Amino acid sequence: MTGNPDRKLDRRTLLTYGSLGFPIAILGYPMTLFLHPYYAGELGLGLAAISTVLLLSRLTDFVTDPLMGWISDHTNTRFGRRKPYVALGLPVMMLGIYKLFMPDPPVDIWYMLLWNTVVYLGWTIMLLPYGAWGAELTDDYLERGRVTATRQIYTIVGLISASLVIWFYQEILEVTGSGEVLAGIGMTLLVIFPLVVALLLISVPELRVVAPPKRQAWWREVSSMMRIGPFRRLVYVALAVVIGEASRHAVLVFFMEDVLQAGNRIGRTFILYYLMGVAAIPLWQWLARKYGKHRSLAIAMTNSALMVLATAFLGAGDYNTFLFFYVLKGASFGAFAYLPLAMVADVVDVDTAVTRQRRAGLFFAVHGAIDKIGIAIGMFIALQVLNLTGYDPQQVPTAAGIWMIRLEYAVIPTFFFLLASYLVWNYPLTNQRHTRLVQALQRRDARATGTGVS
Repeated sequence: MTGNPDRKLDRRTLLTYGSLGFPIAILGYPMTLFLHPYYAGELGLGLAAISTVLLLSRLTDFVTDPLMGWISDHTNTRFGRRKPYVALGLPVMMLGIYKLFMPDPPVDIWYMLLWNTVVYLGWTIMLLPYGAWGAELTDDYLERGRVTATRQIYTIVGLISASLVIWFYQEILEVTGSGEVLAGIGMTLLVIFPLVVALLLISVPELRVVAPPKRQAWWREVSSMMRIGPFRRLVYVALAVVIGEASRHAVLVFFMEDVLQAGNRIGRTFILYYLMGVAAIPLWQWLARKYGKHRSLAIAMTNSALMVLATAFLGAGDYNTFLFFYVLKGASFGAFAYLPLAMVADVVDVDTAVTRQRRAGLFFAVHGAIDKIGIAIGMFIALQVLNLTGYDPQQVPTAAGIWMIRLEYAVIPTFFFLLASYLVWNYPLTNQRHTRLVQALQRRDARATGTGVS
């Protein structure tokens, strides 16, 4: 079977593999938080039109993500199954970043739709094979937690770096608009991405696949995957989490600017938030070892629900209170990003036990597509409803707009976080069950190759 037979991956492999999380995090930050306020507030495109663009550019992922995972699983080159697509996605993503982050005004809604779609296409081509590559580095339940935790540390460092850029522009240079900030982040990404991808491709090996997937239509494979109970549960959990987070992210800048009247403190807020995320990762790893990844994730979701709900009635002048609860919520950030991915990698072993195939690329693709669609739906609904209240980023907000921002920032996410916590609490694929499953797979592979087992 695919994967490292040893329990421990060497530190160099872990650190190099995880490094792509750094530029991806820097890219994801403005894509979800600053792009729509910039295009709506400074470039003059309406919230309703922008929300439609964000939804349409993500809907294509429902086809492209599973298709990319299927293609990657069925690729066989001397460079590997995953590496060629990581290399191919790089120039696509860089072109999209350049055009989207550094537009030459005036631009229209079709411009945003085109280049937003190009960025996400490059993201799909690069990131889905990359995620499957990581799952195939090891078969061990806890070691996979180390792989995804390492990647998540890079992710949080990337987010902190992006926050430092925001802080520098807003509080040191006293820039009030988002255009210069986005351009600075874009130029940084155009330098960092090629360097990190080159190091990754040169230094991290791909391990051989003993049982490549059988060739059949990708939609049939997706249908068979959804019949696997643990994976279906993870899909429901992912939808609940990302819809909740997306509705919050969609209005976060507006919440800080118009409700708290602390828009110039966004950078420092995120720095502290992500630092707490880094500090809390050992806690989630300890909880995962002691109680299982699913219980650790459920605890993180409950913490997020409570901390977000606590901010529902804050107003102008309450920034310090908001910061206290927001930083406590940041403790859950690391768990959100790395535990679900490690759990998907475990489900791949269930699939292998049933089908005798290794379809990690397709599993990560479907899970990634669900994440993207959930984000698009959450942001679309949040921005459309906010637009119906008459809210305009270029005008003084109405009382109805302020209350809707509060609702979408605090109350709606709380419901979805608690729903996700409930769904994942009794997740069936525990550490003990996974260990027995992997041992059975190793015995089967040993019998097939005639090598025996120790």
